Amino acid sequence: MKAFSSATVIHVSDFYSSVDYYTNVLGFTFDFEFGEYAGLFIDEVFIHISGSGNPGRKKPIGSAHLCIDIDNVNDYYQRLSSNGAIISVPLEDRVYGMRDFAVDDPDGNTLVFGQAIAPAN
Repeated sequence: MKAFSSATVIHVSDFYSSVDYYTNVLGFTFDFEFGEYAGLFIDEVFIHISGSGNPGRKKPIGSAHLCIDIDNVNDYYQRLSSNGAIISVPLEDRVYGMRDFAVDDPDGNTLVFGQAIAPAN
């Protein structure tokens, strides 16, 4: 077996408003929609948005927390700040060797975007 991809499912209260936030504010690209279930991606990272009208398996809304490694974290942070993203943790260098920040969606789901740096001594 060889695994080659994954997608985190993010449960949201308002499907259409969430898809709008992820695409227009965070910069994800729309891939597919099936009822209140959509696939989005940014480069090689895939997520799925699941609305309350989706008949599939449910998880608590607002409980997602995922970390995404990126390059040019400074530029992306500035872009999201300008787009009105809900920044819950500001951009900083961390002792664990990352420069990262966190954004929340309107339901409180958290995405952390970070870039590896040399760890602090």
